[in-house]
Amino acid sequence: MKFPTSVVTFLLLALVYLALPAHAQKRDHLTEKEVDWVREVQVIDKRIEVFIKAADRRILVLVNPDAKQPKKEEEKWGPLPTGTKAELLEDYKHILEEAEEKLDDAYSRNDNLIAKALSKFKEAARKHLEQLRSLESKMTETKELRALAEAIEEAETVTKGEAK
Repeated sequence: MKFPTSVVTFLLLALVYLALPAHAQKRDHLTEKEVDWVREVQVIDKRIEVFIKAADRRILVLVNPDAKQPKKEEEKWGPLPTGTKAELLEDYKHILEEAEEKLDDAYSRNDNLIAKALSKFKEAARKHLEQLRSLESKMTETKELRALAEAIEEAETVTKGEAK
């Protein structure tokens, strides 16, 4: 029995997709609750605070994998993020990148709160840099070290106030 080419192509593509490892599929850098907060908070300085909080949560888990958060905070922000060290560092970097994009958008609209938001963002990145640099001695895998270097580079970019 001969199958039409389109059916064979579809089956091959389906097989390849199903054979891909789960980690090859895109990972969200924000949790569902964090995404909700980003959508809800439209004022740029408050929105940057949401990104800072999301970044803080990844740093917390990286520095202290056994960290717990108060119940009230978990109700507001959801459970702490999970993942490998490399994944959490990549998430951190993507959070900073997304925040930079939001700042660029606000700047292009001449938002009068941009200076306040940028100041908060730079201060948080300075604090994060200290914590990120302290992680280097605890990382052994090449992927972790590369993700750490990229996260540090992104945080340094933020401290310089450079727009992308």
